[in-house]
Amino acid sequence: MTVEYEQIKEKFLSGKPDGCETFFEKNGFYTEAGYCYIILDELEKARDMFNRALISDIRAHWGLILLQMLGGKVTLNPTYFEIRNFLELDLSIFIRYYKAGYINEILKFADFMAYYNPECYKYIGRVFWANNFIPAAMFFLRKAKDKYYNDPELHYLIAYIAYHNDNDLKQSEKSLKTCLEILPKYAPAEALLRVIKNKS
Repeated sequence: MTVEYEQIKEKFLSGKPDGCETFFEKNGFYTEAGYCYIILDELEKARDMFNRALISDIRAHWGLILLQMLGGKVTLNPTYFEIRNFLELDLSIFIRYYKAGYINEILKFADFMAYYNPECYKYIGRVFWANNFIPAAMFFLRKAKDKYYNDPELHYLIAYIAYHNDNDLKQSEKSLKTCLEILPKYAPAEALLRVIKNKS
């Protein structure tokens, strides 16, 4: 069962949903089935799956919040860890399945999520960066700086994008120095700073 589960999960995550919901629902993986139904635009079936999973799977609570965001009204409160653990993955899944409408609905709740986890803008920016939507990534990373400036990883990511995507050595170096002021000896920042200094 474990091997088959992993194969079906990988199939779903790689953008091939056909039949995945049937396997998951039949075998009691209700949270996974809920995600399949979201992709298939069957949100009431997704809600039913998450409600069934609620007593045995902590991810189901986040699934219900996700459905509320897609519906435009949230009455449940997310936890810090739910946002940290699931937001990036969900946005990546929706990007893979070309669900721009769903992404837009979720992003309307970015300020709401930031109340519970101030790093949420960074997570959103990181997803857009990983999927090569650089202007959108930078928009959310700048918002992240306004909300949670003392995050060394945030400044490193901005430096990385400035260096690799924009070839902007000056901006990259500036962001790396900020990163290292916040967290001295942050190894990735030190390594990239050495590369930049060797080019100067």
